[in-house]
Amino acid sequence: MESRKKRRKRSKRLTSSRYKIRVRYKYHYYRWINTKDYGSYKDIYEKYKDKGYTFWCVPKGDPVFANPGLETMGEQLDSVVSYNGNYEIPTRYFERDYAGDLVVVKPFLLPETRLTPEHPVLFCGSTPQKSKWYDPQTRPSLKKEWKPASELTRDDWVFFPIFKGNREADPELLYLLGLYMAEGYPTGKQVCFSLGHHERELAERICRMVAKHWNVRATINSHRSGLSVRLSKESLADFMRKEFGSRAFNKKIPSWILEQRNPRPFLDGWIQGDGFRQGNTWRLHTSSRTAAYQALLIGSRLGIIPAIYRDDREGRHLIEGRRVNAKPSYEVRFHPEGSKYSNKESHVVRTRNGYWIRIKEIQREKFSGKVCNMETPSNTYLLSFIVHNCADLPPEFSSQDGTWTGYRLDGDKTHTASTLKRYGRHKSWVDSSYKFEGKPVILVYNASR
Repeated sequence: MESRKKRRKRSKRLTSSRYKIRVRYKYHYYRWINTKDYGSYKDIYEKYKDKGYTFWCVPKGDPVFANPGLETMGEQLDSVVSYNGNYEIPTRYFERDYAGDLVVVKPFLLPETRLTPEHPVLFCGSTPQKSKWYDPQTRPSLKKEWKPASELTRDDWVFFPIFKGNREADPELLYLLGLYMAEGYPTGKQVCFSLGHHERELAERICRMVAKHWNVRATINSHRSGLSVRLSKESLADFMRKEFGSRAFNKKIPSWILEQRNPRPFLDGWIQGDGFRQGNTWRLHTSSRTAAYQALLIGSRLGIIPAIYRDDREGRHLIEGRRVNAKPSYEVRFHPEGSKYSNKESHVVRTRNGYWIRIKEIQREKFSGKVCNMETPSNTYLLSFIVHNCADLPPEFSSQDGTWTGYRLDGDKTHTASTLKRYGRHKSWVDSSYKFEGKPVILVYNASR
């Protein structure tokens, strides 16, 4: 028998709603909804359009990991890297104007990433560890959670996945391509390698590998600034231009190299030409931001997260007393066995699926301009760490288990206009009890369905 107090409480709850409507959900039985608002979709949209869920966005033009390595937000991307380390094809894109704060998150080793304050980031907290040293040590708790960027702290860890790949190629060919990545360039119908005078032995080795793998004869030419290895093959020059880029600042690593099961020979060749080894540190220098970021994907396959440093010093703009328009340079440092400088456990911890990397710095900056987002099958994508995809739902959306069908009120301009055109005069109502990602969302259900 229901008590008088419970009956009175239930009666107040019912009378506070103006309408009591019987709704048939898709694949489910009828259900009663109590709502204060009932009318046309257009009227309800005008009333609630500014009270929906907040968008999560990234500034247009900021980098995102895609195929073959690095693209910018706001482009129609063929694929992006997701939480599982594979490529996924984005299904929808969003763009809007935004004026306000951005949260700038800088983890150890990784480049900084800018996000709107509400954008969810995959993170885990810290667990204190006993230490014989004065400073307390921490490790990631490994408990995966989502948190808005504005709530992140320096005790949190962000996630970088292990990039997947199952391709296999001849190690010597990969080494040759690594040398090309460092020293090679196409010119007309020729492919060239630019070396120093002291690298005669390496030039001869390149000639042997070129004859073996590309079936073409190369020549070694000496000039004032060094040695040049040249080979004439138009189809090869066009291939290199397409796959690797034509200039030093726009060089990139093709996806079929990034997806190698063992990319170590390629990295060895790249370091041979554009870097050096000192102790337990491997250093690479490149003027291509794309190539520097792609080194992160290669490092994740080898069990090493490299550190990336940008060098834009004024001194780089002077060559032999002449001022030149030099591009920013990037230094990539690998620490294979860990060291006090980077891959130590207080900064990076490897798991079966990826790496937890501690946040080094969090700042705020003012922003006014275009911000973007996208929708992916796994609801995740990789900036310099894993973030959630867009919060927005399509205008006509059904949950996977078929429990509801409805329409969002805060969609982008394109689908909002089409939804209003299609359903504007239909009878609709608001079910404010539904929550998306734990926060209130206003959904409008079409009365005629």
